[in-house]
Amino acid sequence: MSGEAERLNAIADAQPPFGQFMGMRVVEANPDRVVMEMPVRPDLANRNGVLHGGAILAMADNVAGTATFLNLAEGSSTTTIESKTNFLRAIAIGDVAKAVATPLHRGRTTMVWETKISGRDGRTAAIVIQTQLVMTKKPAASAPT
Repeated sequence: MSGEAERLNAIADAQPPFGQFMGMRVVEANPDRVVMEMPVRPDLANRNGVLHGGAILAMADNVAGTATFLNLAEGSSTTTIESKTNFLRAIAIGDVAKAVATPLHRGRTTMVWETKISGRDGRTAAIVIQTQLVMTKKPAASAPT
């Protein structure tokens, strides 16, 4: 495996504790597409007994953040600065939510991702458009000598 492939795998596998808590798992990851799955558990449901909209948005945020990280220069980081969600249908408890993030824009200072979330039936349950800020570390100024 090449050094770049190892780096991509490490980023994809190193999910934050929140994503792990939610049960998110990376299925596919490369700079052009990231796919995650998450079991729809009863503790992620809303009062109507389907996947909570907040859980859907959390999944979209995690997958788009992972996708952005796969496109960052070493030493850079990212944060979400905007997110818009259209909810189209429910995902039932016991199903598996699948999130697929693809880039709409990969710029020097921002990246924009479209994430489609569906259930096992493949029908789109939500579409999320999210903007990620690219943060680069500035070199430390050296002290005058």
